[in-house]
Amino acid sequence: MNLRDIKKDIDYVLSAFIEDCTVCVAVNPKTDEKAVSNLMEEAVDLYNELRDKVVAKVEGSKKAYFNNLRKEILERTDALYARLSKTVAEESAKEAPAEAKKAPAKKPAAKKAPVKKEEAAAEEAPKAAAKPAAKKTAAKKAPAKKVEE
Repeated sequence: MNLRDIKKDIDYVLSAFIEDCTVCVAVNPKTDEKAVSNLMEEAVDLYNELRDKVVAKVEGSKKAYFNNLRKEILERTDALYARLSKTVAEESAKEAPAEAKKAPAKKPAAKKAPVKKEEAAAEEAPKAAAKPAAKKTAAKKAPAKKVEE
């Protein structure tokens, strides 16, 4: 990989996180917008920090440095996603007890007794006999053409 690819990875990963934060707030109106906006600000700060690391002068093995940088991108973004999930889960937990009191308890559906194969065949037989047999129509063959030589 080259520097251009690493820069694109940083752009893609962090812009996807910011987009997910925006969607989270739009879809869940009860989500704490302030906490999510703080996460978005941290993502922007992380973006700036990682871009600075990409263009910094590297002494020693560049390959090892950039491999560690790629790992850092994923680890730190995963940490941001974990915090976003925790924020959404906390809001859902606050909401869940209130909804549990409102919603009536659902009764489990009654299970039907298993039907034996012989009984099922006996029930199917009268139905099949009640249907009239389909009429078969004879297909007409076109007369064969004679080929003149």
